[in-house]
Amino acid sequence: MKRSFKDDFNMMSMLLIPIGVAVNIVGFQIANVLRLPIFLDTIGTILIGVVAGPWVALLAGLITNLINGIFNPVYFPYAITSMAIGVGVGFLSKGGMFKNIPKTIVSGIIITLIAVIVSAPITVLVFGGATGNTSSLLTATLLASGQQIWSAVFASSFVFEIADKIVSALIVYFIVKKMSDRYLSKMNYGLLYMKRGGK
Repeated sequence: MKRSFKDDFNMMSMLLIPIGVAVNIVGFQIANVLRLPIFLDTIGTILIGVVAGPWVALLAGLITNLINGIFNPVYFPYAITSMAIGVGVGFLSKGGMFKNIPKTIVSGIIITLIAVIVSAPITVLVFGGATGNTSSLLTATLLASGQQIWSAVFASSFVFEIADKIVSALIVYFIVKKMSDRYLSKMNYGLLYMKRGGK
């Protein structure tokens, strides 16, 4: 299924972007209000990546961080992370990596690695290793135990990201499972996940 950048941006995909962004923002706010140790701010991006492809998900991730950044400027630099997650999910979906629960969990781990590899350098270089979120406490603990700044940030990022990304990927898996074939047939990668005709 070879698709160009332009092919991904059909009408159905474009209509999905504001929905995905809203899901990201609501998830993020719920996690904040409940003081959860996860973020829940990429569910919409992952969903768009799965059914609409990498480039639409990249745009949704960017818009999400620009909106969150208005309320907390810390999130502006991490727009790169959200964009990378969107692209990664799109290519994982193209390979059928959200077709069952084991593959979805593996996808969650891969998304975690993408998030950590992109965001940890931002945390160190832009914010000196701490942004004030929950993972900063673990970073401080690891630093106090004698770890170097880079290894402390990578380790704490991985611990918090892996739970978040696996949970988010599984939520998306179950959402896609509930989507009708009629709707999926109109999405770029929907054929992969249709109950009839998916390969």
